[in-house]
Amino acid sequence: MNIAGRREVRSFARRERPLGRAALAARERLWERLGVPEGQWGHLGEGPRDVFLDIGFGDGESLLTSAASDAGRDYVGVEVYRTGVIKVLRGIEERALGNVRLIEADAHDLLGKVGEGRIAAIQVFFPDPWPKTRHHKRRLVQERFLREVVRVLRPGGLFHMATDWTPYAQAVLDAAREVPALVLAGEERGQRPCTRFERRGVRLGHEVRDLRFHKAA
Repeated sequence: MNIAGRREVRSFARRERPLGRAALAARERLWERLGVPEGQWGHLGEGPRDVFLDIGFGDGESLLTSAASDAGRDYVGVEVYRTGVIKVLRGIEERALGNVRLIEADAHDLLGKVGEGRIAAIQVFFPDPWPKTRHHKRRLVQERFLREVVRVLRPGGLFHMATDWTPYAQAVLDAAREVPALVLAGEERGQRPCTRFERRGVRLGHEVRDLRFHKAA
């Protein structure tokens, strides 16, 4: 929301190159079948199957791997960068996955339209840590975001964040204390696939932190 002419602070910055013809053609061909239009966001989670939201899926490595090994659940990937969206559209087609759809949007815009208590799990793996102090306001996972997460999660639902930036993990723990309905369940990795961003962080000597929260019943 733009209040009094002020630009809203976003958790991302557009740095994409123009898309080539092949990429644009792939998106046009696949989006109608695999994309979720804005008018349907409010219906996510209404069906009988569990819905997992993967926010900021990047190149889609984790999203595609999880969906391929977990056909009993529906995965909805959320990403703002078209290059990642198009790569995953192609990956869904190549793997013939029937349980993945995509949303090209900012996570806050999406969550604001999802019905209360509809989502089984939300995962955010290796979001941009915005390490400089003056950029901390751009971090996705803050108290405002966690309150949106709690609203859309069903009772007992899971919020799982992974990061290789320890100060970010601590900031999330601090923010979660202000959201009583979000209960820290542990720091286990679980079945989360390894990602390119994680491998890069490990090469740099960073500690990988997994934070798993449940919504209180």
